[in-house]
This record gives sequence, C-alpha cells and structure tokens, in this order.
Amino acid sequence: MAIPRENQKLLALQHNCASGGQVLEAVLETAVRMEADLVLIQEPREVKEKDSTRSHPSFAFIRGEEQVPAKCWIVVNRASRCRVTELEELAREWQNHVQVVEVAPPGGEAFTVANLYDQHKGSEANRPA
Repeated sequence: MAIPRENQKLLALQHNCASGGQVLEAVLETAVRMEADLVLIQEPREVKEKDSTRSHPSFAFIRGEEQVPAKCWIVVNRASRCRVTELEELAREWQNHVQVVEVAPPGGEAFTVANLYDQHKGSEANRPA
C-alpha cells in the first residue's frame, strides 16, 4: 500500500550513474515525477568533466569540495518542504567520496543522511556489480 505523499516526511532516491550524463538526467527527471525531496547520486560524471556542466531547474546541487573529482552528489528538490543543511565538517577528509546532510522535515525531528561512494581506496576499474 502506498503512503499518500502528504503523509510522508521525506522521499529520497539513490542511484549510481556510472559516470553517465544521460543517466543522471534520467534520474533527475524520475525524481521530478516522483516529487522526491532528495536524490543521492554516486559517480555523477566523468573524471575530466567539470561539475558546473550539470544542472537542473528543479534541483539545487550539493557537490562537495571544489577542484576535487566528485564521487557523489546530493541533489535537493527546490520545491521540497524539508530544510537540508550540508554538514561539511563531517565529510572534509574524504575527498568527495562522502557527503553528509541534516534533513529537517516539516513537523518532524531533524536527522542525518550520508551519501557515500564505497571505492575510496579501491580500483575504479574493479567496482563490485
């Protein structure tokens, strides 16, 4: 049984985009249709691609530290009623492999969400399926 959207505190999607630009666009369009508050993305872009080349009118991007290749992003729906605050100090030493945010849904208690990419020390060519 589906929970009516007005009774949900938060709707989040998660996807590993495998460095594919069109995959990221498809995930964001799905998030628009589902009215997702947050999208947790791993491998959002190619290593040489600049972060600024990805945007979407419905979302604000939390991309991590500038000039460091991104391994994960948190994308926040601009229409979300949740307050989302990046907790940079918790992810500072992880070279954009970890992002942490505090989410405060309307009428609810704040909680922490972590988005992490699990290949921090592993080989990019040897990812688990």
